[in-house]
Amino acid sequence: MGNAYSRLLVNLSLILTVLGLIMLTSASAVLGEQQYGDVFYFVKRQIIQGVLLGSILAIILARVPLDLIKKFSFVLFFLNVIITLLCFIPPFKVSGSALRWVKIGPISFQPSEFLKITYPLFLATFLEKFSLSQRKKIFAKPFLTFLFSLGLIALIIIKQPSTGTIVIIAFASSLMYFIAGLSGKQILVLALIICLGGFYIVKTTPYRLTRVLSFFQGENTQGENYHITQALIGIGSGGWFGLGLGNSVQKFNYLPESHTDAIFPIIAEELGFIGATIVVILFILLISVGFKITQKNQQEFSKFLAGGLTAYLVIQIFINLGGMLHLIPIAGVPLPFFSYGSSSLVTTLATVGLLCNLAKNI
Repeated sequence: MGNAYSRLLVNLSLILTVLGLIMLTSASAVLGEQQYGDVFYFVKRQIIQGVLLGSILAIILARVPLDLIKKFSFVLFFLNVIITLLCFIPPFKVSGSALRWVKIGPISFQPSEFLKITYPLFLATFLEKFSLSQRKKIFAKPFLTFLFSLGLIALIIIKQPSTGTIVIIAFASSLMYFIAGLSGKQILVLALIICLGGFYIVKTTPYRLTRVLSFFQGENTQGENYHITQALIGIGSGGWFGLGLGNSVQKFNYLPESHTDAIFPIIAEELGFIGATIVVILFILLISVGFKITQKNQQEFSKFLAGGLTAYLVIQIFINLGGMLHLIPIAGVPLPFFSYGSSSLVTTLATVGLLCNLAKNI
């Protein structure tokens, strides 16, 4: 049964990756030509830095013994935290308004993306060491360590700033702890902390507050809602069957970030409601397999980790699609498999590799 789930994960990931490259080729062509004189500039980088490296890492993580992964989980997490801190330190930080990137020699990457894997690894290994009764206590080591480690990550990532990333990590890790045995009182404490933290972050940061307030405004073409207005125009203009592959109008500098966070409106515009729905169905199938692996695993470490990794995919997909469909405020997170960005794609493929490994225990 485990091999069947692994094959399904691989096949779904392969389909999504190929579709992602096809749509990225179209969505990034105009910008690639304008900035670099090469319509294939972004997709070539995505293949080399994202697909190739991500596939190698996925194969390794699918084959390495889980005991070895558990053995180094703490080291990987703390190393990831240290590298993330390099975003703030010259000469490693990359110049710009957002301090999310680290440059080591010729290589630039976004280390906070990898926390979506290393933190669940750390948390699954840590929680497994304690009994269910210990994990359910508010003033016991498991819950307090969870709150402290999550708070540490939040402080670092919020300073970058990357609100979407911390939302994903916070909710995915909370679901992990829920699977591990979160009590009713702990749920209330955690919900209160997350709500107060979210309110403070939004209230004290003007651009975040403006983004949230603009969500409740009507559509307009010039104000803060320009991004979502253009996204909805792209989605609506696709109709049932789309304008045809490569025929998007919004990618001609109308829709910001059309090759990264806002690639879904291009998908809907070119492939229509039918094509966009197929993409969503593929995501649902992938997520369903992840939760099946979580449900059927009897080993605590495997169950916790599979749940956390699957939750990260669910939340990231929901935040991206929800923002583009104007269901929630735009948070600026990439759409797995589709958005341009090697760090995100490597993380996604590595997640699939780990889930394939965890499926062996079923």
